[in-house]
Amino acid sequence: STAGAVSVLCTYPLDLTRAQLAVLKKRKGRRNGFAKVLLDNYSNGGTGGLFRGITPTLLGILPYAGIAFTINEQAKRRIYRIKHRDPTVVEKMLCGGISGLFAQSMTYPLEVTRRRMQTMGILSASSGQDTAVNMLGGSVETKVAQNAAKVAERHVVEATTVATATGKPQPKLKNISPSMLQVMKQLLKEQGVNGFFKGLSMNWLKGPVSFAISFTTFDLVKEWIDAEEEKWRCSR
Repeated sequence: STAGAVSVLCTYPLDLTRAQLAVLKKRKGRRNGFAKVLLDNYSNGGTGGLFRGITPTLLGILPYAGIAFTINEQAKRRIYRIKHRDPTVVEKMLCGGISGLFAQSMTYPLEVTRRRMQTMGILSASSGQDTAVNMLGGSVETKVAQNAAKVAERHVVEATTVATATGKPQPKLKNISPSMLQVMKQLLKEQGVNGFFKGLSMNWLKGPVSFAISFTTFDLVKEWIDAEEEKWRCSR
């Protein structure tokens, strides 16, 4: 779990940028390159802008990695106790797949919250055509969220227009992202408990396969390294 948390902290700005690129629409005259989105996050929110949504990510990765590794190792030990031999490659893949299935299912609500926090407000929220999540963390498909987004954007436009007409310097707007609890309350209000598990069925297809491959590859590489180390010791 600690190793997973450290890796997330080191690579989170890249994951945030990837998530935003996935929902941005391509338009003429506007570049949505990786570097531009990354720099925009920093210019709009500073260092904090690069780690928007890190709280549910860390809260999720700790049990996520812990559950996955624990189930995987315990399943392999169970096979060894019953059959008195090391698990085969197929059995290792099954252990990895089952561990990934349970780990993802138990931490998926935090995954949904993280994605919402990462992608909210990166485009115009009032149009409802560019992004699925607005600046308040709600779906732009709901009338309440559309109206709230329009009001918020209209205040920004009016403030800018008045400042320009009077010649006064425009105040720098501070980009404040909603907290994790605010986003979760908004999601619960809009879609109920089912909203926290939207898309879980697709993760059931991807997650177990990913875990099966990664855990099995790790075991095979580890066994190869141990065998090579043993050969080297014997040859000395």
